[in-house]
Amino acid sequence: MHALIQPQWLADHLRDADVRVIEASVEKGTYAAAHIPGAVWLDCHRELLLHGDDSSGYVIPPEQFAALMSRLGIAPETTVVWYGDRHSSLAIRGFWTMDYYRHRGAVYVIEGGRERWIAEGRATTADLPHIERAPYPAPSAPDESNRAAIDQVRGAIGSENAVVLDVRSRGEYDGENLRAARGGHIPGAVHVEWTDATAGDNVLLPVEALRELYASRGVTPDKEIIAHCQLGIRAVHTWFVLKHVLGYPDVRNYDGSWQEWGNREDTPIERA
Repeated sequence: MHALIQPQWLADHLRDADVRVIEASVEKGTYAAAHIPGAVWLDCHRELLLHGDDSSGYVIPPEQFAALMSRLGIAPETTVVWYGDRHSSLAIRGFWTMDYYRHRGAVYVIEGGRERWIAEGRATTADLPHIERAPYPAPSAPDESNRAAIDQVRGAIGSENAVVLDVRSRGEYDGENLRAARGGHIPGAVHVEWTDATAGDNVLLPVEALRELYASRGVTPDKEIIAHCQLGIRAVHTWFVLKHVLGYPDVRNYDGSWQEWGNREDTPIERA
């Protein structure tokens, strides 16, 4: 897997037959008004979450993933470039899903996302591309090293070798903003809101500032890091920053996240 690329790389390869561009912006109207030529819009919540809505953050099953890739015209060797708005968090969920299913071709996220592409005056269109389906077999061996299940989260509580990293808002962490049957946070969870890593629209803090930010909270590369939010979307942005920008070796996205943890009766919870 690859990670961030500069907009110029895509500009140079936009007409390559083996490159597919996917926009995962928050609103389809944003895409409809202007998008990168050849880009296809993807509804993250409907197509990348198990039940197609906010009732679960779980990754889609292999057969659904293969069908989605086929519809998007992506074959196993296709180079895929993701971009979007809102710090490209929805696009990064797409990147993470392809990483989880071990897509063989290169997969990238445009640094600066949709905002940077437009700010630099690069080509856009309102025309919808014609996409032919591509054969994509259902993957048989996902990479579980980037994903945490609930039992792994339980095992990380109180561990000296692991950090549960809550990237939700302060109100959600404290339990004041209730988005599940119960509010609060996982015992001992460190709070670093996902946008603390950003310095503007789709712009990350400089690398050294990012290192200082996480190290100051005890989120260090010698530990297993399990990030979570409500649906594993904001958390996957933090996963990307830690793993693909800072090079942390062991970072996982808890895709069940608070939608799972906060709606169970057998999970421990702390409140501020």
